[in-house]
Amino acid sequence: MKNLLKIFLLTFLFFQLFIGVGSAQSLLKKVQNKFNSIKDISADFVQQTNGRESLKGKIKFKQKDKIRIELGNIIIVSDGKTNRSYNKKRNKIIISSVDKENPSVFSLRKFIEEYPQLSNVSEKREKNTFILKIVPKKDSGLNFNYTELYFNTAYQIKEIFIKGAEYGSIMIMFINYKENNGFKDSIFKITPSKGTETIDLR
Repeated sequence: MKNLLKIFLLTFLFFQLFIGVGSAQSLLKKVQNKFNSIKDISADFVQQTNGRESLKGKIKFKQKDKIRIELGNIIIVSDGKTNRSYNKKRNKIIISSVDKENPSVFSLRKFIEEYPQLSNVSEKREKNTFILKIVPKKDSGLNFNYTELYFNTAYQIKEIFIKGAEYGSIMIMFINYKENNGFKDSIFKITPSKGTETIDLR
C-alpha cells in the first residue's frame, strides 16, 4: 500500500511539473507573438535598485533593437550592438559596445526572445498579471541569478525584475505604455553638434 502511495505521489508530481512547464511555454509563446506583432513602444519608467528609486525617465523602442532612453540631460540610444550616451549639459558623447552577458533592463528583445532560450522558464499568476520567471542554465553565460517579467492580460510588459549577485535587485516599472507610435529611425540616432566631445570605448 505504501509503495502504491509513493508511486501515486511521484506520478502526480511529475504531471504537475509537466503541466507547469507546458503552461509557461504557452504563455511565453503568447508574449513573444504579441511582442513581435508591434512596431514600437513608448513608456515612462521608474527604476528601483535594491528597493530604492534610482532612475526615472522615458523609453522608446522600435523593432528590432532600437532603443532611446531620456534621463533629463542625458539621452541614450542603442541599435542592439552599440550604445551612444549623450550628455547635453556637458556636450559629450560616450560610445560603447553592448555587453551581451550582462542584462540591460532596456533590452526588451533579449528578455523576451533570447534569455528564455538559455534558461528554465516557469509561470505564476497574480490578479490580472502573468509572471514569467527565467532562471539561466549553468552553461548559459548569463550574468544574473534570475529575472521575472510581469505582463497584463493583453500580454503587454508591466515590470521587469532582475536579481544578480553583483548588483542585487533591480526593478523597472513601465507607466503610460503605448504601442505603434510610428517612430522614425532618426530619433534613435545622435548627431554631434559643433564642439561635441566624443569618447569611443569600443
